Amino acid sequence: MSFPAFPCRGVRVGGGSPQSNVDAFLKQRPSSNWVLLGAHAVMSDEQLWTAWIQAARNELRGRMVARSIDAEFLRYLAGTHHISEAFNRAGLQKGQTTAWIVCLPGVTGLENDLGHLQPVAEDVSDFETNLADLLGQLEWPEDSSDMSFSIEGAKQLGIDADGWSEPRVSESIIAHILMADDQSSSHR
Repeated sequence: MSFPAFPCRGVRVGGGSPQSNVDAFLKQRPSSNWVLLGAHAVMSDEQLWTAWIQAARNELRGRMVARSIDAEFLRYLAGTHHISEAFNRAGLQKGQTTAWIVCLPGVTGLENDLGHLQPVAEDVSDFETNLADLLGQLEWPEDSSDMSFSIEGAKQLGIDADGWSEPRVSESIIAHILMADDQSSSHR
């Protein structure tokens, strides 16, 4: 299955601690739909869309574990039920000079045959403009790195993919997201 590009961009963060960069980002971001992720946390569009669908579905149904959509998204990306663990796994890490800025699309609910609301992404055509403004305020340049899988990044997210073939790795990343609400996954 082919996924459209998720609205995100690699950036080079300013000097200082991860917390100072996160604080600056939170102060300047256009809304809580904008998320700063560690360089290791973004591996594919499929990964980001899967985490967004899970978080958006919970938002539509009033069943979010987190109090905000950005934290709910992070929770799924990190494959955990625990918010603090999600920030530790997917957030900006000490020593990282690059990161990802992600814009979570707004959500509209479309009722399925069973009467359940399914998430449909709203247009984010203003992503590029808002991103340029945000990067200008933060004085962070874009980073041209592409999304890619790494064993080390997977481990930081809590995924054990040592020795797996590439198709299995992709499956494990998606399974990791889908298991975030599984009681056993919160102890991984």
